[in-house]
Amino acid sequence: MVCPKCGGSGFLDRGGVLELCSCRYEGVNLQRYLNIPPRFLSAEFENYNPVSPSQRVALEVCMHYAHSFEPEEGKGITLLGPPQMGKTHLAVAILKNIYRGKRIRGIFFDTKDLFYRLQSYANSEKYLRLMNLLLNIPLLVLDDLGSERLSDWRVEILSHIINHRYNFLKSTLITTNYSLLKQDQEVARALEERLSPAIVGKIYQMNELLYLID
Repeated sequence: MVCPKCGGSGFLDRGGVLELCSCRYEGVNLQRYLNIPPRFLSAEFENYNPVSPSQRVALEVCMHYAHSFEPEEGKGITLLGPPQMGKTHLAVAILKNIYRGKRIRGIFFDTKDLFYRLQSYANSEKYLRLMNLLLNIPLLVLDDLGSERLSDWRVEILSHIINHRYNFLKSTLITTNYSLLKQDQEVARALEERLSPAIVGKIYQMNELLYLID
């Protein structure tokens, strides 16, 4: 049966810009392949509802990023702001659109869950496979970074991942509820307090920062 959306060509014309039709990736379990949490499986740019100017700007920047993504550039985005602003929604929408439009696989991890997995896989083949994936996949989402004060071991692991991806131009998307900079009223919540100045400095250099506020 010929696809009614693209007429069997496999492409859709979006105002002169060709995109891969969904028929090209039907049958792929995006939840498993991209490791998307079930709650966010339906997250798309089209159903993100910005209510503040910063959210509208973030949506535009994220859409442009997904549509113009070039893996060899190593560029990423860090979404910052309080809970319930749609940071994870936007990160998942980017992940899905890059896979659909460019056939480039990324992967999503809640940061806390990621550390639990790495600890449970310690000294095993699973650990090596997961670490290789984290270091080298073209697009990695680290969701809810800094949700807890990290142990020395976790800071070391995160530093290794960020440094490698920075040096080898691997794109990383980060969401966090915490400010990247120390401010008088937010010292206790700043990522520098939870991670390290070195890690935060690398994130500044490799990612564009988007603040989502009310």
